[in-house]
Amino acid sequence: MISLVLLTASVALGIAEVVRFATPRWPRFVVAALHRNVSLLATTFLAVHIVTAVADSFAPIRIVDVFVPFVGTYRPLWLGLGAIALDLLLALMITSLLRERIGYRAWRAVHWAAYACWPVALLHGLGTGSDTRARWAVFINVGCLVAVVAAIWVRVGLTRTVPSGRRALAVLSSTTIALGVVVWMMLEPMQPGWARKAGTPSALLASSSARTTPGSPGAVASGRLRIPIPFSSGVRGSIRESSSGAGRETVTIAARLSSRPGVRLRVVIEGSPLANGGVAMDRGTVDLGVAGAPNLWSGPVVSLNGSDVVATVRTASGSAAALTMNFSVDSTTNRVGGTVSAQAGGTANGN
Repeated sequence: MISLVLLTASVALGIAEVVRFATPRWPRFVVAALHRNVSLLATTFLAVHIVTAVADSFAPIRIVDVFVPFVGTYRPLWLGLGAIALDLLLALMITSLLRERIGYRAWRAVHWAAYACWPVALLHGLGTGSDTRARWAVFINVGCLVAVVAAIWVRVGLTRTVPSGRRALAVLSSTTIALGVVVWMMLEPMQPGWARKAGTPSALLASSSARTTPGSPGAVASGRLRIPIPFSSGVRGSIRESSSGAGRETVTIAARLSSRPGVRLRVVIEGSPLANGGVAMDRGTVDLGVAGAPNLWSGPVVSLNGSDVVATVRTASGSAAALTMNFSVDSTTNRVGGTVSAQAGGTANGN
């Protein structure tokens, strides 16, 4: 998304440079320098995007898929558009470095590819992006689209060597295409089922479904992948105490693991209230999971000693882990901090 924003700024600055935009406080050399540096920064973020996409083990993206369009097995059309955008960008960079050797005409001819590079990159992001349906991503994508279309309007409006009819046609065409992209985005990538339609391999679809569907056959396996055992992490969350009548209290701690984004911890202690706060535990449970599958690991609390809690949790397949938790409670805000560690295959023991 950062690369897209920077590429958008590069296109707009490039058009500003072509139309010789300048003011007393904003001379042309500033526009040229900004255009060059923003383009280089966009290339840097693009390189990070490519390296992390190839290194990520979830999607089967190979080095060859980065440069050769439509040969991959993961969303081949949309990944191929990304390869085309990269190839065009590399052509722009190389010819810019060799501008004095190849001549202005050859450089300018290749530089027209900039107008193709940006929309191809936008479609690549819409087709393969995992955040396309998020509201913030919609604002960014549409905002970039509006910025480029506005820059094109300025470019066309300031071109006096082209008949007005052709200029009006260019404005109408760019606007129609932009609206078409927005409509397509709403009807396709933003709708459920787009991952399958876009060409995501069936095995990855099954794995993703298992991660978010409680009780599905692969949920426990994917949960182990997302919550690797052993681990040690800080926790942040809240504590709530409620009365269930008959002299019994329930203390509930809901927290997230700071070193395991998306992993949630829930501790419930039931018992008799103590004079100095808290409860004398009669029973307790611990759940460890993720959004959509909050109890991938569940089990009883076997020891409660002040703010130290020990539990044995298991998966549906019987895999066991020992959780050791130490909580710190701010009684004025009901916020909870502390640490939690897990050991696989062990049995927690406590007093």
